Amino acid sequence: MSKLKLESVSKIYPGKNKKNPDVLAVSDFSLEIKDKEFVVFVGPSGCGKSTTLRMIAGLEDISKGNIYIDDELMNRVEPKYRNIAMVFQNYALYPHMTAYENMSFGLKNIKVPTPLLNPDGTPKMGIDKKLLRAIKQEERKTIKAIIRLNKLKEQIEALKLEIEQTSDEKELEKKKLKLEKLENRFDQKNLDTYNQRIEEIKKDYDYYSITEVPLFVDKHLPKEEIDKRVKDAAKILDIEELLNRRPKAMSGGQRQRVALGRAIVRTPKIFLLDEPLSNLDAKLRAQMRVEITNLYNKLDVPFIYVTHDQVEAMTMGTRIVVMRGGVVQQIDTPTNLYDYPANRFVAGFLGTPQMNFLEIMMKKEKDHLLLKLPNDNDYKVPLKEIRKVDEEYLSEEEKQIIFGIRSEDVTLSEDKKGIPVYVKLCETLGSETLIYTDFFKDNDTIHESSTSFVIKVQDRLNYQKGDIIYLKFNNIKIHLFEDFNGEKSILKKED
Repeated sequence: MSKLKLESVSKIYPGKNKKNPDVLAVSDFSLEIKDKEFVVFVGPSGCGKSTTLRMIAGLEDISKGNIYIDDELMNRVEPKYRNIAMVFQNYALYPHMTAYENMSFGLKNIKVPTPLLNPDGTPKMGIDKKLLRAIKQEERKTIKAIIRLNKLKEQIEALKLEIEQTSDEKELEKKKLKLEKLENRFDQKNLDTYNQRIEEIKKDYDYYSITEVPLFVDKHLPKEEIDKRVKDAAKILDIEELLNRRPKAMSGGQRQRVALGRAIVRTPKIFLLDEPLSNLDAKLRAQMRVEITNLYNKLDVPFIYVTHDQVEAMTMGTRIVVMRGGVVQQIDTPTNLYDYPANRFVAGFLGTPQMNFLEIMMKKEKDHLLLKLPNDNDYKVPLKEIRKVDEEYLSEEEKQIIFGIRSEDVTLSEDKKGIPVYVKLCETLGSETLIYTDFFKDNDTIHESSTSFVIKVQDRLNYQKGDIIYLKFNNIKIHLFEDFNGEKSILKKED
């Protein structure tokens, strides 16, 4: 039984100089992962998903918050003592070693923490000096960041006083420009976080400097144990015949299996996988998705999987964490995320093709909603046919909203009584067709247009550019998001 808990975890990368200010990579990340869960972190590049994974592994320091594994605080625990295995994007195999040597190399070089025992067999207790040195090192880094930000704050305050006393317009303009640059580099929130962290560090040092903890000594694993672990992992992954091959004699999928085997031999409490399939072609990536899922079912330990591929997230995860700009947007099962996205970003990130979005005006009329679609098309939706709408938006006053619907929830009307749109392009994909349309005939922009629309039809169709087709919507599948930014859904989740 293994579980993981992240409690308001944040990561700030301190700026190195004036041109490179502090970067908030992850903000207030909270999540509890239960035993045997497969959790996927998904989001665009730079959203903080890999940074979060590295903090769990201990490869990145935590700027704020706590990480627990099996209810044990991990903030001060070195990576090798966390009993976590990590699979990287580039496999990181040694080219001059065989698969067996690659898988066993880590076991040969790591030392397993073994508790020191008293003559009577009880654990030997004492002050952990190594831990105290690590705390002091973090304290020095944090103090350095606080001093730098305080100096910046003092410069800003001094410059504000100078501006108040400056009458020359040219000189005033220069100082205002300088002030703007200084303010862009200063973040009070980061300073508050560092100040809070330094207090936590001091408390930790005071506690561990007088508190005796179980003492450990690092010892190598016996050769027999290493051999058993490697062969057991090879059998699970069906790579027993590859153990004597070097990486250059393997395919991409075989190398990935070896990388997974290297993680398995550690018998970890938790598996961390950082975009492990991104270097494979589409066919092999699909095969490896299935193999990793099978491996998860065999090992019965938590998996945390990082990807930017929403197909991997939807097909593999028991829960998905959608991230954007270091902030968690929504955490839920794949089905709930797809059907009940919390905001426009989540709705647009999951699903292929992307959900259709239209910037429209909406108001309530008696027992229905009037949606004013582009090109003077009014669409009336009976309230009983749509999910429950936020009361704030059920008024006779027009409100700006984002209308969203997925391509598979739009059908073609044969009686020409639906919403008219103009065909721009047809893509036949074997058993289905994607029809790219627009509400305006003269708009040639297929993508990134507020009036374009994509329909997925389970048939082979061949419309010509400029043809008029008529659309019908599955009303229960309509999504509505507040204002034109689409920051929040205004529909309630069905019971």
